[in-house]
Amino acid sequence: MEIIVCKDYEEMSRRAAELAAEGLRQRPDGLLSFAGGETPLGTVHVFADMVNRREVDISRAHYVSLDEWVGLSNADEGSCGLFNNRELLARLKKPFAACRIINGAAENMEAERDALNAYFAQYGPLTVSVLGVGMNGHLGFNEDGVSFDLDAHIVPLSETTKRVMSKYFGEKFHPTHGISQGIRQIMAAERVILIANGAHKADIIQKAVTGPVTNSVPASVLQNHPKCYVVLDEAAAAKL
Repeated sequence: MEIIVCKDYEEMSRRAAELAAEGLRQRPDGLLSFAGGETPLGTVHVFADMVNRREVDISRAHYVSLDEWVGLSNADEGSCGLFNNRELLARLKKPFAACRIINGAAENMEAERDALNAYFAQYGPLTVSVLGVGMNGHLGFNEDGVSFDLDAHIVPLSETTKRVMSKYFGEKFHPTHGISQGIRQIMAAERVILIANGAHKADIIQKAVTGPVTNSVPASVLQNHPKCYVVLDEAAAAKL
């Protein structure tokens, strides 16, 4: 792991986007994935701006979303698909060669999982994976206790994730499951960029970066990745 501590959220976002762009420059026909949510928002916007300024060419690259709440389509507020479409894809003046955005409202979720795995088989492995970290150390919806040997899978949400999800949905929606890229697919990425900001992430970052590698803290597996960058603001890095 290479730990990069930035002054604030803006610097963290810019540095993470630069690392993602660097990875695609090395493999222009590669496969890219961004996590959704508040933490990656700045990174996604900076990356889109870099594409639009022609600082990185994505015309031959492919894109895949990380995860989705089961029950939500990519048109639903709070969905990861809407985040990807609105905050990244719609901002691009020129598109990726192809994209795969997970549909959490698919009639057959097992078929949706299989289609995600098939996309990886066709265009993978990941060239760049940009990840956030959950309060329980999850990566995507790879919750605590997950097997590190899984590809894309459908998973029951942890109680921690269910509590945190209220900031996205309030009382409107109570998902019980998520669909996610698996740890094996994430670990096969050429480059992983883990980002975190804020004092509330300091404890879990300390466990993920300096604690034992254990599936009780899924992000700790990234200690074993050969090219993982951990990009933090000063508050999230406070306990390292």
